[in-house]
This record gives sequence, structure tokens and C-alpha cells, in this order.
Amino acid sequence: MAFEKCPKCEDQVLDNKYSCPACGYVKTEDSEQKDQPGENDQPGEDKITTENTSKSLQIQGVLALVILIIGVFWFFLTSDESQQSNEINMIPLIMFIGGLIWYILTRFRIWREHSRKK
Repeated sequence: MAFEKCPKCEDQVLDNKYSCPACGYVKTEDSEQKDQPGENDQPGEDKITTENTSKSLQIQGVLALVILIIGVFWFFLTSDESQQSNEINMIPLIMFIGGLIWYILTRFRIWREHSRKK
């Protein structure tokens, strides 16, 4: 096994045909055919990854999904009680709708953040 330099982080890694374990750089067939690194070494730069997303947006996305899932489960777990009293339990319904809207807005903000970086 031979060591080689990663084109992105320049870390010495074992000869790996797929990706760099240090930084996550993914090799493609084009990069394997090149002898020396050029200016278009990193075809994965334009992809939206968790590595390129700010921590606050990642946390907001997870919290929105958690609220959405709790709202759905709570709504269906209390649906039998609601049908007997002919009422709709509004708190889980608001949690579901609020979580869904928050998640969609967070995904839009992530997309917008990555489109500005290009």
C-alpha cells in the first residue's frame, strides 16, 4: 500500500480509490486520470453537503423535523380521544404544521446559502 496526497487537504493518506478519510474529498474518474492537480480538482465543491452547511441551520433542520414528528405521533395517538369528544386536538396539529413550515424554510435557507457561495 502506498501513501498519496489528497488534492483537497493535502494530507498523506493510504492509496484509496474512493475518498479521503480525513476531509471527505470524493475522487472521480476524471481526477484519477489526471497526473497533476489542476484548477478543477474538486468537482464535489458545488454539492450541498453537511460539511458546507452552517451548524445553526443544521440544528434548525433537525429541530424542525423533531417537532414535526412529535406533532404527527401526538395527533395520531390522541385521535381516538378526539373522535369521541368531536374535537380536534390543536396543539399537535400546530406542531405538525409549524414543524413542516420551519423545515421547508430551513431547507430554502440552506439552498440560498450554498447558491451564494458559488
